Amino acid sequence: MANGIAYLSATDANDPTTASTSSDELGAEKLDDFSSPSWRKRSRHFLVLSSAGKPIYSRFGNEAQLSTLMSAVQAIISTFADMSDPVKSMTMGQHTIVFYTNGPLYLLAVSDRGDPAELLRNELQLLHSQIVSILTSAQLTKIFEQRSNFDLRQLLGGTEGLIDHMVDKLDTDLSFALGSLDTLWIRYKLRERIGKALLAARPPKGLLYAMLVADMKLVTLLRPRKHSLHPSDLHLLFNMATSRTFLTGEHWMPMCFPKFNDQGFLHVYLSYISPHVALILVSADRDGFPALTQCRERIYEDLSTDDALQRLDDAASQRALRPSELGVTGLLQLYYRNKTLVQHFGTRFDGSVGEDQRRRIINAYKRLRLYISGGGLNPLRIIYHKCESDTVLAWQSSAFELYATVAPAMEVKGMIRLVNSVLEWIKNEEDHLFVVKAPSY
Repeated sequence: MANGIAYLSATDANDPTTASTSSDELGAEKLDDFSSPSWRKRSRHFLVLSSAGKPIYSRFGNEAQLSTLMSAVQAIISTFADMSDPVKSMTMGQHTIVFYTNGPLYLLAVSDRGDPAELLRNELQLLHSQIVSILTSAQLTKIFEQRSNFDLRQLLGGTEGLIDHMVDKLDTDLSFALGSLDTLWIRYKLRERIGKALLAARPPKGLLYAMLVADMKLVTLLRPRKHSLHPSDLHLLFNMATSRTFLTGEHWMPMCFPKFNDQGFLHVYLSYISPHVALILVSADRDGFPALTQCRERIYEDLSTDDALQRLDDAASQRALRPSELGVTGLLQLYYRNKTLVQHFGTRFDGSVGEDQRRRIINAYKRLRLYISGGGLNPLRIIYHKCESDTVLAWQSSAFELYATVAPAMEVKGMIRLVNSVLEWIKNEEDHLFVVKAPSY
């Protein structure tokens, strides 16, 4: 597990020489260089380089062919740093360019969609956290102190797919921007049954957290009474769990949780106990694989004594709720965030909404959230935004945040009635929508 990026399956858990890195499973289009028309037409770009100007990551394009661009970015950042006035963002025509530096890493975001600089900076911080989760801040600092021109791609090789997947989800999913956990809608009794199975499995020494996850949605979580993982750390963990690399067998890998401790690794056991449901165990014991394998068997056997596991897999396979399942008509999509639980759920998009419109709606949600969560003496509570193709509402109270989209023909009063009906439905379904009483030990 050298350098924190080797993944061990059950068959090679005791033989590090057989470890293999994950492949770039997403098949991302890696184009030649930034002069390519195909590369330039992308509406958003994310780049990572070292403080010496060495390419580390680009969502699109071949990093080696982007070295000239990376060097230019490094020169801009260094020039402003020498002037004691660090550059944060700039605008060039329709493009917003945002810079973010953290230790030896320089990160850059470029967007031609009018994304606010604050939004892009938040996303760069998440991208930085993803890299730290693979290597730790301590390791990054040590590497570049010893060799300032080190090529970090040597250590990140095989993990590009994880980073690509997270960057893509930033553009299509509100979960990261909300800073809360997406939860799976299941019956309360079933969630309670699963929680008891985790607790009854007799957590072995060193185990910190045990959880079941389906499609980046939390089913339930077992944790110490006085400790909890930050949602952003769990986002990184769930992002890894969705990799096709881990769909079969048992896997054991080191992972840094930046909000928990960015200086070192914890160790993650991951195994799919059904086609759609992953069991994730987080341990402080680097030699804990055998004990966690036994823990997995106890949980699997317990949930297999009745139809609990099958019911859970059926619920996970259905993915998100349809808008019509919330008991209203005219709703195209909705996100609801419970502030107290720091959890949320989102519906699917209505079938009439195309891919480009979906991306635009998510982008509108992210912007509106900046306005209602930006602090100040008089933060906005309700924002109503209407355009030709749809109407978006953002609403926050002391207990929740809500983001909803309806057809443009719906008037304000109709939309308010629809949202109030949804809030009543959520109130009645709260025990099924969220992990209200997570087990602890």
